[in-house]
Amino acid sequence: MHASPSRLWLRPSIVFVAVALGVFASWFIEWRQANANMLSTARERGAALFRLVELTRDWNARHGGVYVPVTAATQPNPYLDHKRRDVVTREGIALTLVNPAYMTRQIAEIAQQAEGIQLHITSLNPLRPANAADPWEAAALRRFDAGVPEIVELIPGAAPVHRYMAPLRITKPCLACHEKQNYRLGQIRGGVSVTMPAADLLAIRDGVRLRSSAVHLLMFTVMAALLDLLVRRTRNHLLALERLAQEQEAVIAERTHALSEANAELEGKLADRELAAAVLSNAAEAIIVTDAGGHFVEVNPAFSRMTGYAASEVLGKAVSIIKSGRHPPAFYEEMWQTLSRENRWQGEVWNRRKNGELFFVWMSVARISGGAQPVRYVATLTDITQRKELEETLRHRAYHDPLTDLPNRALFADRLRVVLLQAQRHGRAFALCFIDLDYFKPVNDEFGHAAGDELLVETARRLRVCVRAADTVARVGGDEFAAILTEVPSREEVEEVAARIVAELARPFQLKVGTAHITCSIGIALFPEHGSDVEALQHYADAALYKVKAASRNAYRIAGNSEDKP
Repeated sequence: MHASPSRLWLRPSIVFVAVALGVFASWFIEWRQANANMLSTARERGAALFRLVELTRDWNARHGGVYVPVTAATQPNPYLDHKRRDVVTREGIALTLVNPAYMTRQIAEIAQQAEGIQLHITSLNPLRPANAADPWEAAALRRFDAGVPEIVELIPGAAPVHRYMAPLRITKPCLACHEKQNYRLGQIRGGVSVTMPAADLLAIRDGVRLRSSAVHLLMFTVMAALLDLLVRRTRNHLLALERLAQEQEAVIAERTHALSEANAELEGKLADRELAAAVLSNAAEAIIVTDAGGHFVEVNPAFSRMTGYAASEVLGKAVSIIKSGRHPPAFYEEMWQTLSRENRWQGEVWNRRKNGELFFVWMSVARISGGAQPVRYVATLTDITQRKELEETLRHRAYHDPLTDLPNRALFADRLRVVLLQAQRHGRAFALCFIDLDYFKPVNDEFGHAAGDELLVETARRLRVCVRAADTVARVGGDEFAAILTEVPSREEVEEVAARIVAELARPFQLKVGTAHITCSIGIALFPEHGSDVEALQHYADAALYKVKAASRNAYRIAGNSEDKP
């Protein structure tokens, strides 16, 4: 049954209406999106400024406030209750303590002068009257108490502004000043509102809207012209098409079943291909497909993001283009042998980006073959560089002294066992030195612990200079150090290093607060002369150190076989 000519005439009109509605809907969506983008940009600006203020506050709080010279712009804070709010240096300079809130206010003044941005730290229970919340800020603070994480709004007017606000929560350093106000850790103390001129973003938004309107108007005009042309041409062919449709109806009916079956089969194959293409394009992991010779056949966008190589730069080339050079040939030989034997391989691999940067991945490779299709290898790569760097950082912290960055007691003991095993295996000699600082406590008492820490850092530096790169220097206690001198050919060489250390540490230490003087005492045990195990060597070195400390100090002593026997 066919549609009448009168109904066919209506179809272009329906299409016209549909196109008009579609163009209008697209314009309306872009109109709203422009406003959403503007608000999102304002939120990002406000959040960045708030985060800066929050980090500045935390830094100030962790340091218990900072002292600055008293100036016309920086007067003592009358709202700061602190017994040492105002001090005078030895040079007679008046200093005042700047707490986090005061620092925030001064940053706000700089921001307003430079960018026209207003930062206001506020609270529903302010100590300082100027910190009282305006109606918008008060409403925001009450919403924070209800769980809202942040607020951003456009405030219209003669000078429109965007206002952003997020809560300030009590951190552990904050409790030093606010615990007496019964605040608890994590509780909302108040907030920081950021008021930003909105004229520039509104201008951008209006420009986007104007361009969008022009584009959609042009689209509508073009569509209307095309539909008008379609109507004119359709008018001359409608009746002919109707007759042709009647004549073809029988043929269509005969072929419908066959076409339906063919379409179903084609749709199934197309769906499979589209699914595979979607997986390849949207996978978070980099995916590589190579031929049997190890040449790129296909890569996905994640590979380009990970390596910096566009697909056109690598297709047809050998995968060795991303090799790092850190693995020996045997590593890749074992990989290919496993693939040939088990059709799959996985492990950690160093690779190199286009810019030369090395990165670490977890790679899984599978061999695919079957039927008349050529052999292919499919590999997925997951970048684990940051995880490996974090593991290395944690490992370093676990085995190094945080002050001097020297190996700590645990790492020193491990290296001593390794050196002992190597010396036993290859018949080599080495020396174990225990180094104790003399008169370190008076430095702490006179100049303070910060100066003591500075002296320890400089001591570590001087000890490193006195030994070879292959030797080990460690900090094993407060003012106790130790060294392993590997492959020493004679006692004279050990004595030369020990004398150098004694002389270096006897030189004055120029600290920030003044000049300090210390010396050191060194007890030395030799392998294999003083024992063949760690315990014996440590006992001899400790005994020799005790004799130096009991005698003159500022000296070294190599243990004797009998008189220093533990």
